[in-house]
Amino acid sequence: MTAWSKLLIATTRLIDLHDSAHEPGSPFVQVSQEQRRGLRDGYWLDLGCLLLDYLLDEDFATNSAFVSQSRCLNHLREVYPGLPHDDLSFVINLLSTPSEIHFRQPSSTMGDGATAEERSRRSTKRTALIEKQGQTGQVRLTPSGRQAVTLASQVEDLLYSEYDAAKVLAALARGDFSRIPDITNQILLAIRALTQELRRVRENPTREGKLSALLDNERHYHNALTNIQQTLLDARAQLATPRLMERFESWREAQSDDWDLRVLSSAIGRVLTAIENLSRRLSELLADIAEGRIQAMGVIDFQDMARQLLEVPPAGALRDAVVARMMPLHVQAAFPRLAPLVPLLESRRADVSPVALVFDEARDAAPEDPLLARFLEARGPALRQRLKRAPLSLPEALTEGWHRFEEGDCLAQLLNTFVDTELLAPGLTVGIDATPFELELDDGRRIEGAVTPSLGFFLQAPAAAPNAISRIDQDEPV
Repeated sequence: MTAWSKLLIATTRLIDLHDSAHEPGSPFVQVSQEQRRGLRDGYWLDLGCLLLDYLLDEDFATNSAFVSQSRCLNHLREVYPGLPHDDLSFVINLLSTPSEIHFRQPSSTMGDGATAEERSRRSTKRTALIEKQGQTGQVRLTPSGRQAVTLASQVEDLLYSEYDAAKVLAALARGDFSRIPDITNQILLAIRALTQELRRVRENPTREGKLSALLDNERHYHNALTNIQQTLLDARAQLATPRLMERFESWREAQSDDWDLRVLSSAIGRVLTAIENLSRRLSELLADIAEGRIQAMGVIDFQDMARQLLEVPPAGALRDAVVARMMPLHVQAAFPRLAPLVPLLESRRADVSPVALVFDEARDAAPEDPLLARFLEARGPALRQRLKRAPLSLPEALTEGWHRFEEGDCLAQLLNTFVDTELLAPGLTVGIDATPFELELDDGRRIEGAVTPSLGFFLQAPAAAPNAISRIDQDEPV
């Protein structure tokens, strides 16, 4: 029985309760065997579990980077030779699509013994185990997926991992050296889970009361880390004793695989390094809390930040400091490396198709909505006559009612003539006046602009718009 089977055994009946359509208060309390659909051969479940285990290994190796589906397929084909890519795509699509779970929980002021009225209804869709990129199809574990693999691996909380560290000493005493890497990996998973929890709390300290729980257990965490560290230091010291080295040599000769004593020492060393990092992060978190430096960090809207920088430029000293830190030292010799760009260029590719794609613009279908064409055909001549007399700014065009056509609204079509001047005449250009405008239409809509665009047959910059600029696809000077 695998670790995933044990996880399913512990949760299957809970899923049956969640999906049950039994009416509350019904006297029919007998339960029959649940009828489950499917192939009933475990194929899809095995593929999913193998994929999740592989993504966890890659998560450790690449620090939570995305993995291409081709690498996943090559790994699964070691177990299932000839596995089609469509089967892998189905498993990925299913595990990356969230499903809603409904539950109830007591309010923040009530304990677990709250009455039914005091337990509020909740639901969550954070059930996707895999995160998939839309453009490249690359995948990685979600926090829920990482938690599922952790639960399947039967990793205990760090507060109880000191007993796992004692298993290392027991394995050395019994000569069961092959178990030591698995035991240290379990401790590493627990340490890494707490490390990621600390990182999330630092980013958002109001998250589900995790901050208060960490503060309450801080002393216990430090004691557990100290005990684990001391136990593993004793174990590593035993590895250097002549008696244990002789026992290991005798055990290695009886094994089919090639073992080295440095493998065990390296496994213990990784845990000791992780303990040092976790202790430092925990101390930094407590110092930030004590000095009031910790605060919630929200999602940054970089587009809004860019607009603010355009409206209000930063101070010169700040700008120079940022440019000096971000710009390359020698611009003429700055070339990107190919290695970090290759994963961005990977894409999903289906089987080679003999069908050639031919693009023929002559056979393009006519637009379903000919409103723009009718607008230009009906109002185009009058607009050109109007523009020959004087340039037409956008506020003037709206005031004169050029956007009204066929007892309807053609505001979008009128704006198209300002964007693509070739719709009206090839000699038209757009002049930009730095004066902002604000206009309210008859139907209540407000049109605002930071600058005022004007259509016209400009041979030189108009007097009203000394800073006018031409369109980037026009050669005529403005």
